[in-house]
Amino acid sequence: MLAVAVLVAVTFGSFALMATKFSSQCTSPFTPAGVANPPLAGTVGQAATLYWRWLKGIPGGASFRAVCGGDPLQKVGPAFARTGLLLTATAILVLGFSLLLGTFAATRAGSPPDVLVRGFSYAAWAVPPFLLALVLQSAFRSSGLHWFELSGWPGQCFAFTQGCSSPHGVHYVVEIVRHLVLPAVALSVAFIGLHSRYLRSSLLVALNAPYTTTARAKGLPERRVVVVHALRNSLATFLNALLLDLGAIFGAALAVDWVFGLNGVGSLLVTDLAGVGGGDGPRYLDPYAIETLLGTAALVVLLASVVAELAVASLDPRARLT
Repeated sequence: MLAVAVLVAVTFGSFALMATKFSSQCTSPFTPAGVANPPLAGTVGQAATLYWRWLKGIPGGASFRAVCGGDPLQKVGPAFARTGLLLTATAILVLGFSLLLGTFAATRAGSPPDVLVRGFSYAAWAVPPFLLALVLQSAFRSSGLHWFELSGWPGQCFAFTQGCSSPHGVHYVVEIVRHLVLPAVALSVAFIGLHSRYLRSSLLVALNAPYTTTARAKGLPERRVVVVHALRNSLATFLNALLLDLGAIFGAALAVDWVFGLNGVGSLLVTDLAGVGGGDGPRYLDPYAIETLLGTAALVVLLASVVAELAVASLDPRARLT
């Protein structure tokens, strides 16, 4: 219920702002008369009426047909698919390397390797993903290496492109991987540094808990003590922090998407917010298309928060309802 309330508040606030403060591509019954480059509504109350009509039209799909600039799902769907693939690749890297580095550092606490891993985590978290994206792109471009693609999406053709053809089958999957490697690395490094620290701290507590001492006293191998007893009990805190950070990862993915030209949510958001128009004239926005984009993004982040609660309840019996 709290997630639903937050979703309604976010979508209504953004819609009211766009409908009353920015020039619109289309008109409505509440479009102010005698105003140059009028917005969609004159007051917040009028914007609320339009928002309610838009909300009621979602189940039947009317909200995605009767819009200013066409069907927003034609653009939002592919954009979210590409951003979703980037987030999936990033999640795999963050989860795998955070578990590896965090466990490695915790089992060697105070040693030079532990200090080295902690130094990496501080340095990694200090570098914004968009800056690392620019550095990687520039480094691979100047080196002349063609292992990975530096911009665009496989099958993306432009009017000035000569002999452009869309890949398919296994070749298409390979091309997607080549386009996603550098963006995923740029996006994941900072969060690997952050969440490996989270896991190290949680694992250190578990390794010094009475149940791990008892497991060692029973003669269990250290690897089993770490993996089965300590790590398993540390995953609740680790996964909860990782899932709750999806909002930050999603926001960073928008900038990385723009740098590498993946034509995902970041590129689409910048394009739609820029509006249509030319020169020094007014820019006209499509409030419904932007609302679809922002609403879907907010829904994804809120669902991640709900999944985080369920994950904690599943891994930690103390968090379950009795």
